[in-house]
Amino acid sequence: MLLRNDRSENIFDIAEINEVWAMANVNESDINKVKLGQDASITTLSYPDKVFKGKVDKIFNVIDPLTKAMNARVKLQNSDFLLKPDMNASIKLSFNEKASMIAVPSSAIIFDKSKNFVMIFKDRNNIETRAVEVYRQVGDITYIASGLKENEKVITTNELFIYDALND
Repeated sequence: MLLRNDRSENIFDIAEINEVWAMANVNESDINKVKLGQDASITTLSYPDKVFKGKVDKIFNVIDPLTKAMNARVKLQNSDFLLKPDMNASIKLSFNEKASMIAVPSSAIIFDKSKNFVMIFKDRNNIETRAVEVYRQVGDITYIASGLKENEKVITTNELFIYDALND
């Protein structure tokens, strides 16, 4: 192939991918929780059972107008060269909350009439529908801010059928 000096495209790219960056979109409500050096867990569609570990090494100070999120860069080792440029990934940043809260499976939460409810099992003939205030949902776990006491039994299977039967 003839190479001309007025050609602006690269002929080839050289990439060193033994260390890579993953870009995380951080929602506005979580911006204050992201810190430099924070641990991150990365999973990809290509390797769903493998968790890659990294650390936040840069926090951008601009909200992206398209995603309405701030970007944080996670730096991680890629010694096996499994991660490739432009792969899609899910990034989890872990942080500790100052408060201790009750956690229930997210499937136990029933959203109806603009409120969140759980079904409390007291005994076979006594099941209570109770409104709860959800603090945050993280994957399959929902943290309850108020409305639930420790050691109360929350129904986590067929709760929607029970709710419909008791609240129609």
